[in-house]
Amino acid sequence: MAEPTSRVSPLRSAGVWSVALGLVHIAAVGAVYPGSVRSIREAGVIGSLDAEPALAERRGVGFWYVTTGLFLIGQGAMVREHENAHGRPPATATPLLLLIGAWGAALTPVSGFWLFLPIALLARRGRRSHRPSENAPGRERNAVAGG
Repeated sequence: MAEPTSRVSPLRSAGVWSVALGLVHIAAVGAVYPGSVRSIREAGVIGSLDAEPALAERRGVGFWYVTTGLFLIGQGAMVREHENAHGRPPATATPLLLLIGAWGAALTPVSGFWLFLPIALLARRGRRSHRPSENAPGRERNAVAGG
C-alpha cells in the first residue's frame, strides 16, 4: 500500500475525536444514568433488558448510552485507519456524523449530540484539504483517445 501524501494530525482527526467521544460515553454512563446501570447490574447483566418489562425503559437508556459509545469507538477506529492509509477521512464520515448529530440534537436539544457536529466538520475539512491532484495516479488523460 502506498504511503499517504500527508498524515492527519491526531488533534485534527475525526477518527481520534470519535474514539474519544465514545470512551467518554462509556466512562460517564454511571454518572449520567446511575439508576440504569444499577438496575442492569442487580438483574445480572445478561438478559437484563428483557427480564422485567416494567424496568426495560430504565435499563434501556444505559444500554443505548454504552452502545452509542461502542459504535463511536468502532466508527472512529475505522475513520482513523482510513486517515492513516489515505491522508484523509472516508467520504462517508461527514454525512454519517452530521446525520446522527442533527437527528439526536433535534430530538434532545440539551444533549451531547451537538458534539457530533464539530467532529463532522473535522472530517469535512480533512476531505477538502486532501483532494487528489489532477496528476494523481488513475487520473491520467487517455492519450490515445485524445482526452
